[in-house]
Amino acid sequence: MILLDTHTAIWLVGQPAKLSKNARAAIEKGMLAGERPTCSVISLYKAGYAAHRGRLHLAYPIEGFIQRMQEQFDWLPLSAEIALKAANLSATFHGDPMDRFIAATAIVHRCPLITPDRRIHEAGVCKAIW
Repeated sequence: MILLDTHTAIWLVGQPAKLSKNARAAIEKGMLAGERPTCSVISLYKAGYAAHRGRLHLAYPIEGFIQRMQEQFDWLPLSAEIALKAANLSATFHGDPMDRFIAATAIVHRCPLITPDRRIHEAGVCKAIW
């Protein structure tokens, strides 16, 4: 299983050319092995909120975009274990609580996280691909 962060999932659905060569290769490798890309349900919130705030510009309503995301990916729920792992990450790790949840999801599920977020890569708390 590979976990996509929110940007990666949004780009894969709407602008795949924005993905790095390594990200595309990891996604394709998983799909060739019969695995669908996986996301945290937190990414649905982040995409919806970004659209609501005008930070995500789409050619069609966000509801349709969210539906496409739901159809294309498998989804992992937020669990007590993930919440506690996110809470216990170093205070210097990342200021965005949603990104903390996503990284914690990768840690708990022991899977690589495909993300362009440099802070996650530098922290080394999970295997990060970009």
